Amino acid sequence: MLGRMIDGAMYTVELHELIAGRRAVIAGVPGAFTPVCTCRHIPDILENAARLRSAGYDLIACVAPNSPWAVAAWAAEVDPAGVMTFLSDGNLTLARALGVTVSAPELLLGETSARYLLATDSGIVRRLNVEAKINNVDCTRARDVLID
Repeated sequence: MLGRMIDGAMYTVELHELIAGRRAVIAGVPGAFTPVCTCRHIPDILENAARLRSAGYDLIACVAPNSPWAVAAWAAEVDPAGVMTFLSDGNLTLARALGVTVSAPELLLGETSARYLLATDSGIVRRLNVEAKINNVDCTRARDVLID
């Protein structure tokens, strides 16, 4: 179960329902407001959103392991136009299901999500790229899902 803020209200979202019958690209990040996520990873996805949509991805989302309120505040900062759908994985439910949790005590993040890029088609995982280190953005850029 993920969280999503809409007009100041928190809603729960089941990922399988959100991605059913559509092509989706989901960027998983280690934390809202963190420098690599804010300055490199999500801006790359946003800059390439039109290319992703022309490649057939009708859902472009970001999942962060923070509370829905923190994720919404971050989304307003990094994506004021609302190009992406921002979701909270505050309980790490999705990260654990995907097997992408990491421990980052050196960054004071504790247990968090690895940086990943997930591409699905009608709920079927077509690609799951996971960075070797959470500060890397080597295989989780928009172009890494557009190579198909």
